[in-house]
Amino acid sequence: MKQEQLHPYTPWIWWVLVLPGLALVVGVASVALTNLGDMPFDNGDLWWVGGAIPLTSLAFLYATARRKRALRRFAKDQLAVLLATRTSPSRMAIRAGFFVLALVATVAAILGPRWGTFMEKQKVRGIDVVVALDLSRSMLAKDLMPNRLEQAKLQIQHQLVDRAIFKRANRLGLLVFAGTTSLRVPLTTDHLAFKSQLQSVHYGSITRGGTAIASAITAATDLFDRSPETATKIILLFTDGEDHEGDPVAAAQLAQVEKGIRVFTVGVGDPAKSAGAEVPTGKSGDRTPLLHSGQIVFSKLDVDTLQKMAEAGSGRYANLSELHLLVNEMASMWKANLTTEERERHIPRYQWFLAAALVLLGLSTMIRESNNEPAERPKRTWQMEMAN
Repeated sequence: MKQEQLHPYTPWIWWVLVLPGLALVVGVASVALTNLGDMPFDNGDLWWVGGAIPLTSLAFLYATARRKRALRRFAKDQLAVLLATRTSPSRMAIRAGFFVLALVATVAAILGPRWGTFMEKQKVRGIDVVVALDLSRSMLAKDLMPNRLEQAKLQIQHQLVDRAIFKRANRLGLLVFAGTTSLRVPLTTDHLAFKSQLQSVHYGSITRGGTAIASAITAATDLFDRSPETATKIILLFTDGEDHEGDPVAAAQLAQVEKGIRVFTVGVGDPAKSAGAEVPTGKSGDRTPLLHSGQIVFSKLDVDTLQKMAEAGSGRYANLSELHLLVNEMASMWKANLTTEERERHIPRYQWFLAAALVLLGLSTMIRESNNEPAERPKRTWQMEMAN
């Protein structure tokens, strides 16, 4: 046996590159070409872990090349045969191949594929928050860009829907108001539906003009009728504070005393502008300021009224730029079992791949690297001469 026949590359390439590569191709094709392409993964963002598979295969090939070079440097043909002929290159390659295949299965288990569905009842534990958003004409003032209303919608989405600190288990409701109120989303854990409705509201969604904050608080209070008695209930009011009818401070106090609802107020406007900001006419694309008796109408953020409402409702006041402080406080509040929901869940299948990995690793340990055949003893020079 020549040195070139010791540790040949062919079985190694087949077992550590071709077979794992075929396994990956079959897996990717199954996901891409069937309905499995829509299946969720528990840890899909860990796809980069799969890079360990080709690196491990290349490491085995590099080790084989190093082994061949070491034999070539250490001994002549006959001595190399004596040292290495009891080792089976094919069995070593098979062991390595099983190890790489086990690594493929382990990576699949880490990604956590799910397919198939089942219905599961889950208790929703969190807090109830009704967002009351002012849609009156004064919310079109541009002391905040692009205007007060759009900036308020942007911050509500960012702080209550997109931020991870405000858990999905918390229920959100959406109420909009101007001269009257309109319910857009009842209390729900479907934050995507809340986000969709929030994005769709605009000035003009409420046909009656004016600003009736007290009526909005009363309407928001009614949304908590089905909330558990022990639940944390919050009205999060977004407005510039200008009120044309009713007594919002008394309404906030009534909600707290009778229903245990806390009222948090968020000032939408620039408090630094003492004179306020011009109110536009409200017509699409028209920047002409609104006139009353020939005078330009200005809207000023009424911080004092908003602070009194928050104090009466056992809540807190914050400017829109400080909304994250209120969200942080709400996230740390007592969370109660709000409801029990039946949800469709995908069945986790990671255990199949983990079991396959364990089986492959077990098989690799059962394969011996040595041959049972006796080694061919090298012949001395005089023996070779006699044989000739």
